[in-house]
Amino acid sequence: MNRHLDNLIDIFDQQKLWIALRSVCDNPQQELRVEMPYVDVGQAQHMDASMLGASAFEPGSLAVTDRMSHFTCRKQKWRFLKAFDKRIVRRDLTPANQFVAYFVRYSLRLLKSAAYSLNPDTEYDIYFTRLLRTIRRMNAVWDALSPGYKFAPMDSLPIDNQMLAFEPRYHVILEAYLACEAI
Repeated sequence: MNRHLDNLIDIFDQQKLWIALRSVCDNPQQELRVEMPYVDVGQAQHMDASMLGASAFEPGSLAVTDRMSHFTCRKQKWRFLKAFDKRIVRRDLTPANQFVAYFVRYSLRLLKSAAYSLNPDTEYDIYFTRLLRTIRRMNAVWDALSPGYKFAPMDSLPIDNQMLAFEPRYHVILEAYLACEAI
């Protein structure tokens, strides 16, 4: 029992793990995505000719008009009512961030399970105190995580993710997870 607790506490006593967790909380990985929603022309932020061309084939996108028109075809004036819009969106819902949230949940379960298995009035009092301190620190990390990826479902662990493998702060967290699994 002592060896198991020693290994567990050693994993979470590493300063580089806490620095990595705090760094991810403060500055999580973000990715840019291009979205092309189908919106009213007045709501469009960025349109180009190719998007207007693609929009013309969508039902409800064009109407004949006798007022201001966007183009004329066979002597009829046409106006766009709806069109595809190009929007660049910054998101922090990435597999690496989801893994960090999973690691924090996993760690809390693991640490609480170890703490509840101890009797705080016996010789394990030192372990119990250290586990409680680590649980409090991990709860603070959980509170600091972005809700955008904290509760997102994760189908499988992205162990082969490039960000987890090569970005130093994510790699430290991955190593801690693998060390916990090896206990």
